[in-house]
Amino acid sequence: MNTEQKQILLRKKGKKSSSGLADSSDSLLDLLCNVVGVLVLVSSLAGVFAATSAVNIQAPMKKETKKQFWTLQAAKEGVWDLQPAINRMAELDRERAKEVRSCENLLSPELEICNSKLNGWEKEEQINGISMTINHEKGQILRSQEPTIDSESEELRDWLDTLMKNLNTNNQAVFIVLEASGYKMYREIKRSARKNKVPIGWEPWYKDDPINFWGNSGRSMTIQ
Repeated sequence: MNTEQKQILLRKKGKKSSSGLADSSDSLLDLLCNVVGVLVLVSSLAGVFAATSAVNIQAPMKKETKKQFWTLQAAKEGVWDLQPAINRMAELDRERAKEVRSCENLLSPELEICNSKLNGWEKEEQINGISMTINHEKGQILRSQEPTIDSESEELRDWLDTLMKNLNTNNQAVFIVLEASGYKMYREIKRSARKNKVPIGWEPWYKDDPINFWGNSGRSMTIQ
């Protein structure tokens, strides 16, 4: 991994690893809101989330290494805008990391009391049809309700064009979590992205698989 890529290191509080990963006070911070060079996606089928596991799919934007991602999920029903849930996850993770660091600055017995209060820390929210969960081990999102924009909506192309214009203005790229049924929606997204000169990347995905933000390393993907 080159120096332009950043790793998402979200691990259980207080857990040390022989691989030399950062300690539990490291949060997602801006790595999800302001991704530079890499988005880490983990399929629930790719591995068991053991404490020592770091199995994931890694998708660096090779041609535009400084592009920020805006993440969508595409299926036959329509398109889900995942980014608000990802941004909220990062916000909650900053709060989690702040609480962990506040405990680390204490001495016994206050340290033990503070740590005990943080045990089992977890937040769950529904954000625009997306289930979002975050704890000390990982962050997770899963589409659970109606899509942000329906595949049959007359406003689909206008919605996509508005989004892509904003991404172009902000020098961002779009990343698609692509279900097997979603190629019609993918073509619509691709049409709008190319029209507005927005780089596009994608990764195949199973319908009911959550997207987990976890660990480091993995295979790469080239944008189109």
